[in-house]
Amino acid sequence: MTDEKKEQLFEQIPEEVAETLRGSIDSFDTGTVKGWAVANENDRYLNLHVICNEKIIGTGCANLYRQDLKDAGIHTGKHAFEITAIDSWPEFLYGEIELTIVEADTLQKIEAEPKKITIEDNDVYGQIIREEHGHIVTRLVSKKVLGQKTVELFHEDKIIHRLEFNTDQTEIQIRQPIPLTLQDGQRKLFKVGILGIPEIIATAYFSLQCIQTPWLYLKDSYNKPGFLGMSNQADSRYESLQYQLCALGEGDTSIKPANISTIHNVIVQGYEGRKSFPAFTLPECHEPEVSIIVPAFNKFELTYHCIASIALAYNKTKYEVILADDCSDDETTNAESIIGNLVVSRNSENLRFLRSCNQAAEKAKGEFIIFLNNDTEVNSFWIDELINKMKSDPEIGMTGSKLLNLDGSLQEAGGLVWKTGEPWNVGRDSHPLMPEYNYAREVDYLTGAAMCIQSDIWHGVGRFSEELAPCYYEDTDLAFKVREAGYKTVYVPHSVVTHFEGKSHGTDLNKGLKRYQVINEETFRKKWFKTYSNNGSPSLHNLRFDKDRNIDQRVLVIDYASPMPNKDAGSYAAIQEMKLIQSLGFKVTFIPANLAHFGKYTTELQKMGVEVLYAPFYQSVAHVLEERLGEMDAVYITRYHIAQEYIPYIREHSNAKIIFNNADLHFLREMRAALKGAKDPKALEKALITRSDELAVCEKVDAILCYNSTEHAVITSHILEAEKLHLTPWVLEEKAQGPSFESREGLAFLGGFNHTPNGDAVEYLAQEIMPLLFKSRPDIKLYVYGSNMPESMKSLETENIDMVGFAESLDSVYHNHRLFIAPLLSGAGIKGKVLEAMAYNLPTILSDVAAEGTGLTHGISSLIANAPQEWVDAIIKLYDDPVLWTKFSENSQTLVEAKYSFEHGKKVFKSIFESVGVYSSK
Repeated sequence: MTDEKKEQLFEQIPEEVAETLRGSIDSFDTGTVKGWAVANENDRYLNLHVICNEKIIGTGCANLYRQDLKDAGIHTGKHAFEITAIDSWPEFLYGEIELTIVEADTLQKIEAEPKKITIEDNDVYGQIIREEHGHIVTRLVSKKVLGQKTVELFHEDKIIHRLEFNTDQTEIQIRQPIPLTLQDGQRKLFKVGILGIPEIIATAYFSLQCIQTPWLYLKDSYNKPGFLGMSNQADSRYESLQYQLCALGEGDTSIKPANISTIHNVIVQGYEGRKSFPAFTLPECHEPEVSIIVPAFNKFELTYHCIASIALAYNKTKYEVILADDCSDDETTNAESIIGNLVVSRNSENLRFLRSCNQAAEKAKGEFIIFLNNDTEVNSFWIDELINKMKSDPEIGMTGSKLLNLDGSLQEAGGLVWKTGEPWNVGRDSHPLMPEYNYAREVDYLTGAAMCIQSDIWHGVGRFSEELAPCYYEDTDLAFKVREAGYKTVYVPHSVVTHFEGKSHGTDLNKGLKRYQVINEETFRKKWFKTYSNNGSPSLHNLRFDKDRNIDQRVLVIDYASPMPNKDAGSYAAIQEMKLIQSLGFKVTFIPANLAHFGKYTTELQKMGVEVLYAPFYQSVAHVLEERLGEMDAVYITRYHIAQEYIPYIREHSNAKIIFNNADLHFLREMRAALKGAKDPKALEKALITRSDELAVCEKVDAILCYNSTEHAVITSHILEAEKLHLTPWVLEEKAQGPSFESREGLAFLGGFNHTPNGDAVEYLAQEIMPLLFKSRPDIKLYVYGSNMPESMKSLETENIDMVGFAESLDSVYHNHRLFIAPLLSGAGIKGKVLEAMAYNLPTILSDVAAEGTGLTHGISSLIANAPQEWVDAIIKLYDDPVLWTKFSENSQTLVEAKYSFEHGKKVFKSIFESVGVYSSK
């Protein structure tokens, strides 16, 4: 909708063009506004906007039939509407709202009594946890007894099932059937709502197959059209095959197409009922970084499938596979002749699981040891993720994978042990992509089905404890020993393994090896009672808190979108700030206001240990605040337009402290732009409105963070609360040494073109500076880098200007060129592009605006220029002087070490949080 139409929205329509339009808003339930609307003069269908607090929350057509409308003589009865509002609801949080309707085409109001609704905090929370045999399974939790409720299940915006129940419980699971017409294997969005609650309470995507026959009975049809993709593991197998083919195409000679084809066929056929075992080969590796130990006793079909999946899954880490054969008498005895490059540890007597693993580990050559059950199938990068997390933090001694059930649901996202000594599989049977279970975090234990430990630590803590032989609790006990030795045990969700649970030892606790689960439970509890005795009581309510171990405080971070650090400096800063918050021992939960999962950018945050909340599991920031605000000690909000929308709710419903990072002072940037050159009255008026809004936010928060002292002074002069203001630290990561002065050429500018000051700077360079420079030094060329470069900018290319566009790597920007220049004419905040140049030891020439807050000084560590001729003189001077170039490079590096280190940033952030009463033990 255009701004012009928005301005017209509530204006009176001239009488000569207005028809008599009337109608009614009957209800607002489960994300849907229902009612009717007609034109008195004819029976045409009306297109409608639903308006709430002067915002459009839904659009649709009044063209549905209702018998009661026909009975009342309202044309033919085909003028009812059901308009979904969930895509925009709720933006306005809670309280009294008023709904009205207008004709969408003319914006004419419809004569209908405004519908006034009081939206109260919803005390019922929903979570779609899985699809099960053609049903959607939803968990409902309430702060009080649920009582009588009517639950509606939607596909997209159409009701497909309604369920009524009455219970005295506060938590239940309900199953609602899915029509056969929707069970077609295509990905579909399902929503759940409760009558009496305006917003949808849960959403999730599922792909449903009408044929759900177990694979055992379909395996003979695997190579027939329509069946190959039916397995729940089909997507991950396709990914693995694609990665292998890409590596082959890039010249990886270790990949043999015939071998990969055999392995892929083995996997898609499945292990059930397998009698033939075609030969295949594991990658040859003489110096493995990882040793994978697969314990087995008979059931070679499982072991064969497991090792084939290891070979199919793509990983960059070099590995060996050690089969721990515990006196099998089936095809396992011939495994090494079937599977090439397999290492075998074969026992002379039956040692059972624990001792067999201990013995096999003696053959391990790798720096890391992975224990993998033989009843598993692994995904690509499962090894890399376990190892990379360990390498990222020397305090991590043990990592574990996310385990999935055969139906694709979550089996385990790390484990915890309650104060009763009872172990708990976190996330059991939940949706595998639920945000709560998809970030790296410390846990009490990692299941032996897929866990990794440093070899030195494995030997240092005494391997699996002999008192737990023959099996069970050895993995939990090992994790406790690793932590006792001073290391962390961490769950790694992007290492994904499907575990065919119960295929190795069965599920009956009264017979076979499974009976030792009961015996060893008592042994474990006696041994570690003091360690787990304060771990909380078993309950799903406590789980949301207790699944996060070693957390001092909880901080909710809100920004407009997930940061993309290769696109803009603000994103880089956002990630560093979350790292600083984590370094204080705080858990970070991040919510992008647009609720979008941003692919690799979101998963990188999750790998850092940040819990990222996204759709469809949450419908809005308001939904997050409603469900999660109560657990937060502080809320860290970036950008004033985000803060102003949610501060009222936070203040009303929580004692959490609010820390506001203004990113840059928007009204200062807008005023500078408005006053540049010929004064722009409209732009100046807009800047004054922004000033009012921005300063109002500053007055309502507990702490204000600015990137430079200029903004600090401007805000202080307005709100007179200097104690609330802090300078935000900027962390610069250490860079690789770049080429010498002589090996570089040209000038570099970098800036995302979604940010207006960057575009203005490039135009200034192209129109004022570079033509002047060309007259005296045509050999000096400018290279312009930046994301989202408009096509119109390409017209600025000349003999001495190359409009490069997006840079995949900052190394190419800062290592290839001799000088970095930033002739910014407007803007605010600190300039990340300039700080990056400092981190790369690349000398700079800057405008006054670009130099703000950096600490760079004219003639000491940089050159400052403003007029075009000053720019030309400065460029030539620094471009041709290796001595001055080296001096600036060294002096800027000294500044980086003193002012922009991570440790300095941590001290500043600790002080900021302490100033609002949020304390850290680190």
